[in-house]
Amino acid sequence: MILSAVLAQSIPSLATAVIDPNDPLPRAGDKPFESLTGVETSYGSVEVEPGIRLRSLISHPVDSEKPLHPLLFAQWVSCGSIELKKGSRSILAMLAKESGLALVRVDRAGAGDSQGPSCDKLDYDTEVAHYIKAYEQLLKNDSLDASKVYIYGSSLGSTTAPLIAKSLQDKGYNIEGVVVQGGGAFTHLERMINFERFYLERRPNEVARETIHKQMNQRILFQTEYLVKGRHPDEIAQDSPEMKAVREDTRGLDKENHYGRPFAWHQQAAKRNFLAAWDALNAKVLVIFNEFDQFETLRGHQLIVETVNRNKPGSATLVIQKGLGHSSWRFNSTEQAYADEVGKPEPQPTGKVILDWLRKN
Repeated sequence: MILSAVLAQSIPSLATAVIDPNDPLPRAGDKPFESLTGVETSYGSVEVEPGIRLRSLISHPVDSEKPLHPLLFAQWVSCGSIELKKGSRSILAMLAKESGLALVRVDRAGAGDSQGPSCDKLDYDTEVAHYIKAYEQLLKNDSLDASKVYIYGSSLGSTTAPLIAKSLQDKGYNIEGVVVQGGGAFTHLERMINFERFYLERRPNEVARETIHKQMNQRILFQTEYLVKGRHPDEIAQDSPEMKAVREDTRGLDKENHYGRPFAWHQQAAKRNFLAAWDALNAKVLVIFNEFDQFETLRGHQLIVETVNRNKPGSATLVIQKGLGHSSWRFNSTEQAYADEVGKPEPQPTGKVILDWLRKN
């Protein structure tokens, strides 16, 4: 048995949290530790920059008798801790309990107990660098068998997952498998342009169809100035009345951030070559697309599979899940999903697809 072996033997179904007594990162306030029946989670931390430590969590079934291969997690764009809470993070909970792997996570800077700038100030390049530095250290943990490494990226974690995988592969790690759901291999510019098209096509306050052509041309120009040329949205808005109108009507574009992240986050993401990272990987790959995804395209997901299979035929698999939206909620249509109306959470199908693939591979 590893970690709290005696306790796990005496009460096999108990959820336990193991705290490293030598960890210099304090627990914020009196927050409870995560509790998942049958799973033991070890809390520690890793230093990713001088003076900046990130909270680390390694979870495995309480009856594990030997070190397990790690499943590293790359999270979505929204801020907040990735600790497992009751009634949420159900897919991660399924993987921690049933995958036969150790689920390895870090709270990014400014989230949970982690130090550093708040998530809404954290840029893309720093976030990716933190993941790589953190996981490179955690793979040396005695509770892990790093001879095979797996990675799971959710939503925009689907863009960081291949970057993390490629970096670790270059450092000599055997990346055995990569799973992504809710994000393809398009450039970030293409992704954000698609967001704008969906916003015009699908939002409840319907946009006149005959105006979409002109509006898309204006929005593409705005996104190019913003993401490719690296200009501040307020500066672009001064170029013309049309650019001012786009600035005021771009989904998620607030005064100081975009979808809760700084403008620099998106501008740096736009410079990243996701397809090149996928092209360089030697891993087996599972790509999941949900039929009613509010944000992402099927084509972006297909591109990953085609790229990987061109180099290693049969090593990448695409699964299309009917009736589910981006966050694995069930809806009756894309429009209903986009309006977030009368949907219900249904994470079990996604979790099962990942578990079945991991067991097979």
